Amino acid sequence: MSVAGVTGVKEADAAAVAPNVERIRAASGLPVAVGFGIKTPERAAEIARVADAAVVGSALVEEVATGLAMNESVTARVLSKVESLAKAVRSARVESLTV
Repeated sequence: MSVAGVTGVKEADAAAVAPNVERIRAASGLPVAVGFGIKTPERAAEIARVADAAVVGSALVEEVATGLAMNESVTARVLSKVESLAKAVRSARVESLTV
């Protein structure tokens, strides 16, 4: 729904996804999650403004791979990434509630 392609390759476009999210939400009455192409806190925030959840996968796999390759703590790398993504999503949610 957010991008067509292989996971981890392209970035999601919130403006392009928004009409689909609204259509699915209206038809189902259920929360809508968007995945594919969410790698940065900025992109997660953009998606959080139009969808009920942002699904992140490849970005975390990349952190694991980088941590292993650099002999760093994989746990610390992944936790740092998750914290930055979560902070961005929370900020986007607060913004959308005050608008």
